[in-house]
Amino acid sequence: MKLNVKVENILRMLVQRYGSESAKRHLWNREFSSGKWNCLDNTGEESIGSYLEKYAKHGAILDLGCGTGATGIGLNTSSYSFYTGVDISDAAINKARTKAIEAGVADRREYCVADILTYVPKRQYNVICFGDSIYYIPFTKIVPMLSRYMPYLSETGVFAVRLFDSSGKLQHIINLIEGHYMVIEKHLSDQSHVCNIIFGKMRDDGS
Repeated sequence: MKLNVKVENILRMLVQRYGSESAKRHLWNREFSSGKWNCLDNTGEESIGSYLEKYAKHGAILDLGCGTGATGIGLNTSSYSFYTGVDISDAAINKARTKAIEAGVADRREYCVADILTYVPKRQYNVICFGDSIYYIPFTKIVPMLSRYMPYLSETGVFAVRLFDSSGKLQHIINLIEGHYMVIEKHLSDQSHVCNIIFGKMRDDGS
């Protein structure tokens, strides 16, 4: 990889994780508008969707960092009652709304443009999902963020996290989750390098 490309990728990552809300929105709008993330529309067996259907139990789902809504659109409508998708990108949310209308499911879902670090839910959910989006949260803010969302889980609600990690660099995030929360289910695919992890309340020894 050329030096200028490496520098560009480092700067991009810094903006995605530590930039102001307006700077992050500008970057993500540019990337979603350019089609950079169209690959997420077809995740196949890598999708966390089957876990959302399993744990939604006909209740509500909150998808934080939903992008263009690929995960939500693919869900079996009999598995949930309501879906909320949140993303910092206007461009992504506009595409998600269009997909929902085309799929005929717009009546049971809402989309919000917001930073997931500051977004405040309006209801409780059976599942709160981070489909790769947790990767873009500064490491030291992950537990505080999850703690802030915890009151918005229903009594039997769970968090669902999907991580794509082809190099093993994200193991520290998995370790963080396993060290602080009661893990209900975890599946790591050696072939696709995708880890789906379902967890609930904090461990008694979590800190």
